[in-house]
Amino acid sequence: MKALTFSSFGDPTAVVAARDVPLPEPGPGEARVRVRRAPIHNHDLATVRGVYGIKPSLPAIGGSELCGTIDALGTGVALETGARIAAMARGTWAEYALVAADALVPLPPSIDDDAGAQLLAMPLSALVLFDSLGLKAGDWMVQNAAGGAVGKLLDRIARRAGVNVINLVRRPEAVAELQSLGALHAIATDDDGWPARVRALAGDVRAVVDSVCDARSTALHALLGEGGEHVVFGALGASLLRIDPGALIFKQSRVRGFWMTTWFARASAAEKGAAVQRLFELARAGELPLAVEGVFALDASGEAFAVAETPGRRGKVLFAP
Repeated sequence: MKALTFSSFGDPTAVVAARDVPLPEPGPGEARVRVRRAPIHNHDLATVRGVYGIKPSLPAIGGSELCGTIDALGTGVALETGARIAAMARGTWAEYALVAADALVPLPPSIDDDAGAQLLAMPLSALVLFDSLGLKAGDWMVQNAAGGAVGKLLDRIARRAGVNVINLVRRPEAVAELQSLGALHAIATDDDGWPARVRALAGDVRAVVDSVCDARSTALHALLGEGGEHVVFGALGASLLRIDPGALIFKQSRVRGFWMTTWFARASAAEKGAAVQRLFELARAGELPLAVEGVFALDASGEAFAVAETPGRRGKVLFAP
């Protein structure tokens, strides 16, 4: 089969290439899936660069999510070949991928391949992240990188729960895009006056979600009210997180990280199933904005990576192996 592999860590455009590799055979408790779509997530690119929390053994096949059909079954798997599924798994940038049977999520016909391929990782992260904040109707939260997939989803989920969200983006033109998706409060951080504009809108800010961690994070943390929480979800700024110690001491604010991989390892099968059902409900209600920026063949990976890392893109980049 054809797959996108890398034998060293580095710039995806330099180290990832389409190569022929052996077709994998499913072992006990596994299914082989014919991949129809596989997204490029930020954490996939970080994995290729060797800076993510998990480093695969090399050589490795990239990708971590897919939509496809079951092609073959290992022993002990009570499923049917041909079934259409979504899954989070390793090595999805390929024509075929092996997936643990308990990670397969059957897809209803109402969810197409483009949406199914990005249904789990980012939407599930947004859902579980929001639950972890412990906010109630009427509370205020602030998030940066609000124009990204998780940011858009987090805004939708929070608003459905009656939570007020202030969405921070870097570019003024991104404000209009968020407003077109229903966001009530969106502010560009392209000048030094953005914290004052946030304070003019917000009541007591109970939580900030930081997916960037850059020079603005100090001001972001300072927006918190007493006992507020600063949750680090990403590190797009590729810099150290700097917090005013006075805020931690005098406001008794807290800082913690959120990693979906940890939740997935600890959650019970019932908790995972309930979360996925909530995603289906949101999808049926049209509340999951899963836009696609482009779909690429494996042989066009360089172009796909360039689009995926273009600032201001409006949707996910997918491979169609």
